Amino acid sequence: MCGIAGVYTPGIEVSPTHVLPMLNALKHRGPDGEGHFIEKDAALLHARLSIVDLEHGQQPLYSQDQQQVLVANGEIYNHIELRQDLLQRGQVFSTGSDCEVILPLFRENPASFLSKLKGMFAIALFDRETRQLSLHRDRFGIKPLYYMEVNGGVAFASEIKALLALLDKTPEINPVAVAKFLQINFASGESSAFSKIKRLAPGQSLYLNSDGKIRTEFWWSLNNELSRKSSFSESFDDALEEFDQRLEVSLTEHLRSDVPVGLFLSGGVDSSILATQLARMPAQSGQPKAWSLGFQSDSVQDESSTAAEIAKVCGIDLEVIRVDPIRLFDNLVYTLWATDELMGDFASLPTLLLAQAASGSHKVVLTGEGGDEVFAGYGRYRMPALQRWLQLLKAPGTAGFRTRGRFDKSIPSGWLLPEFRQQMRLCWRGPFKASWQSSSGFNRLQRQQVTDIDTWLVDDLLTKADRMLMACGVEGRVPFLDHELVLFGLGLPDEMKIEGRLGKQLPRKWLQKNLNGINSMGKKKGFSVPVVDWVQSLDRKKLLLAFQRSATLKYFVDLKAVEPVMMSSSPLHKSLIEPVAALIQLAIWAKLFVENAGQMPPKQVDPIEWLLS
Repeated sequence: MCGIAGVYTPGIEVSPTHVLPMLNALKHRGPDGEGHFIEKDAALLHARLSIVDLEHGQQPLYSQDQQQVLVANGEIYNHIELRQDLLQRGQVFSTGSDCEVILPLFRENPASFLSKLKGMFAIALFDRETRQLSLHRDRFGIKPLYYMEVNGGVAFASEIKALLALLDKTPEINPVAVAKFLQINFASGESSAFSKIKRLAPGQSLYLNSDGKIRTEFWWSLNNELSRKSSFSESFDDALEEFDQRLEVSLTEHLRSDVPVGLFLSGGVDSSILATQLARMPAQSGQPKAWSLGFQSDSVQDESSTAAEIAKVCGIDLEVIRVDPIRLFDNLVYTLWATDELMGDFASLPTLLLAQAASGSHKVVLTGEGGDEVFAGYGRYRMPALQRWLQLLKAPGTAGFRTRGRFDKSIPSGWLLPEFRQQMRLCWRGPFKASWQSSSGFNRLQRQQVTDIDTWLVDDLLTKADRMLMACGVEGRVPFLDHELVLFGLGLPDEMKIEGRLGKQLPRKWLQKNLNGINSMGKKKGFSVPVVDWVQSLDRKKLLLAFQRSATLKYFVDLKAVEPVMMSSSPLHKSLIEPVAALIQLAIWAKLFVENAGQMPPKQVDPIEWLLS
């Protein structure tokens, strides 16, 4: 795990003093060391977090003939099997790094080497013979990779912060990304929050040759793989057995590490399954360690008691982090800086605190992202037919799925400037529609799951997990996103996913069978956040002043329309809590990255006072 960055400008020499500052923006991702390759018009940079081959796994890595150069972020979980096969065929290795196996695989077959990799990764590979740069992102986008065109070439990085260092003027905000963020809390799709910076999509590669031509293509497609897979047609007991086997394989691979591996335990189904499977695995070195969060508030659940019960049954050492529900938001400015992208999931707050706690003893933790998408855990998958039909009439394109936005209602909608409001209506559902249409060969539930995997999972949940953990120098691993386990889950018949008003049937039944005495059939849990309490506690006169001082908000928001609500002495209506919170986050993000060029803020500060400072 680490941060990578680089520049390739064919025919235009790269200046070390120009590109090396990119590493400074990624030090939190790789606090254990750094390395670089700079040759003529190419530079590859690496900030290292030591997980595998602690002594010799520094990057860049070189092929045996020194002609291919690699920097990579992530883990290749099947590197042991790949290495054994390559050794039998005469390959020589210089390190024990999991990523070194990529180089001979590329050498053997540049067109298909990625398909042999199991893991999470963002890869940059420079071929000194052909002068070609290639960038590659893993199947589900677990690891991030951004790029932008510069001087007839490309600059790339794990985080946008590193690319901002190359801009010679204030970055231009992408209004389409702002529209998506305000409506759904994250900006999905190829375009990032900045007009010149793009995301490499999950399963996508980018190639830049010596002639300066850029080409992108998908090396892996969830839709294609799922369409080739036969639907599961065996009994429920057979499905349980196969789930058990696939889970064991995934967790065995995800536990490969030269440092201890811990767990974030929420008390929900997914993290409870990971805890239970950990207890069933061969003993690791020492007692497994987990972390959970607890606080008291009428508007948020405290899952720590359930987590403690599960940890006790599984023989896991649990540390519960206790937090004042209002003071929790003193971490908001820092979490938005760490998030980097325009994504406002308030679950970033507890995730950051858990990562900070884990970082004292662990560099790797397991998390449960992906379980709800793969095995149909969300309530939106169980929307009644009449409700779906009504949503379809209001917003065609996705059969009533993913049609609601935070600024749809009259009052918050009226806060937006007319031109921007119209633009938002036209664009914000674009990624959902595109995914829905591309998955037309599947049934309705599968299309919902695939649409969420293409959008919500990668651009919200995985962004949150990667950035919060890496801000603390911790690697997050997601066993439910083993691609073979994903295809198995998506291919299950609907009745093995949903029964009545309860989803995730197969994982729940597995948990009932293997976690004796613990109720696994309750409602979905997660790291909840008392947003209502916090927003209602704010001084709204100060908040209005903070909005008025934000140059960015003035491009999108009619602040005179906001003023009556801010000046009212009545508590905010519940329908306005999320829109107000979104405007606060947008103002903070803009100050961090547009006004302050991505400079690190204080780790704890009152967010409204910081906006006013």
